[in-house]
Amino acid sequence: MLFRSGTRVLIARFYPRGVKKERFDRWVRDLSPSPDLLHAYKSGVKSWQAFAAEFKTEIDANPSSMLAIRSLREESRKGNVTLLCYERSGIPCHRYIVAELVKKHKKPHTGAKNHQESSQDA
Repeated sequence: MLFRSGTRVLIARFYPRGVKKERFDRWVRDLSPSPDLLHAYKSGVKSWQAFAAEFKTEIDANPSSMLAIRSLREESRKGNVTLLCYERSGIPCHRYIVAELVKKHKKPHTGAKNHQESSQDA
């Protein structure tokens, strides 16, 4: 039986080389860090803490990003959402920040046990 990870959302600024479009359901660039911020982190100019704080500020300041967060929040209430990017090590990664923002404002689900948490996948 094939494991289905729910809706697979690519949240990378640039399309990862060699990845077929069948590997994900949707590409949301608005949930990726700006090129300048990503470069500053990758080159060691910014620490993870500084990167995370600035990335959250970028998302808060971008109406399209906030709309994407709300959309993922609604979608995660209905089923699993897997956030994807091309980070090889997986930790730390902006996917965890996005997942935190999605969960942060997620209203409690009443009734049956909720198995619909957002998940991350490398």
